[in-house]
Amino acid sequence: MKNNGAVDDFHELFFLCACIGYRKGNLAPIKKRDDRFWSRTITPQEWACYYAMILEKNAFEYEKVSDDKEVLATIEGYANAGMNLLIEDFLGDYLLPNSRNTEPQLDPACCKELPKQLVHHIFLQSESVNWDS
Repeated sequence: MKNNGAVDDFHELFFLCACIGYRKGNLAPIKKRDDRFWSRTITPQEWACYYAMILEKNAFEYEKVSDDKEVLATIEGYANAGMNLLIEDFLGDYLLPNSRNTEPQLDPACCKELPKQLVHHIFLQSESVNWDS
């Protein structure tokens, strides 16, 4: 998605997926963690959002955000779930057919409108959520 202009950097995709997973209430812990999303690429604004997510889900218990590694592990779970939802709900039509069940890869022939369609998809998702719940 970075090469197709939908995001400028991978931490933005990580943030988007974490927000999707969090808002949908889906958490899918990563079985084998790696350093794919290094914490040094996360902006201070993104960290603030991650802390807010953790605090909100834990009745604002401050000690839940005292360990950045634990915060990041939880946020990775939200991002993992969010990526699964993004692929399932939106990106499926943009993937190479032979990559859908393995390592998903975008089909360059289908990606010209991806940035615009991604924004539209996120907008529609935000409208479909009951913000009062």
